Amino acid sequence: MSIPNVNNNQANMIASGLILLRPATPADAETIGRIRVSAWRAAYQPFMPASYLASLDHKANMADLRTKLATPSNAFRLTIAEVDDQVVGFSIVGTPRHNAREGHTELWALNVTLTHWRKGIGRALTLQAIGDSAAHGFIGIDLWCIVGNLPAQAAYESCGFIPTGIARVSSALTGYPLHEILYVKSMR
Repeated sequence: MSIPNVNNNQANMIASGLILLRPATPADAETIGRIRVSAWRAAYQPFMPASYLASLDHKANMADLRTKLATPSNAFRLTIAEVDDQVVGFSIVGTPRHNAREGHTELWALNVTLTHWRKGIGRALTLQAIGDSAAHGFIGIDLWCIVGNLPAQAAYESCGFIPTGIARVSSALTGYPLHEILYVKSMR
């Protein structure tokens, strides 16, 4: 696997097999749910009500997730990151959930366990999402990032995503208004 734009430390981790990236399977569903909930609780405290974060259930939507993982497609691709045989993060790429340009896909989610933040896992997953999307014939990949989530914004920008200046306030995912900005990565 070739991962461009990775610093030497991260390249050594990937090359030595410390980070394994693979497609998710239905057996990963519950672990994915646990990672999502713990990552959201850690990362989104400044952006979402504590009561909402506390109410998150890692088992929510398990049947739907298992079904999607059993039938991967360009509409929904979930990649797992493993370190020492433990799942520590995931990314989801799928059909854009907004009015995207033709030929674009969307990075829906990138979640990493708190103990593995800033160790190259998110970067490896992001670069894998970009490379995989290009290999599937997409010419661009979009993502929405919460305004003020500076670590995420910096990480995406370091992978070549550019903020478009297009903003939205969406409550579709959480029921609470989130101020987001659209980032785009061209793969041409």
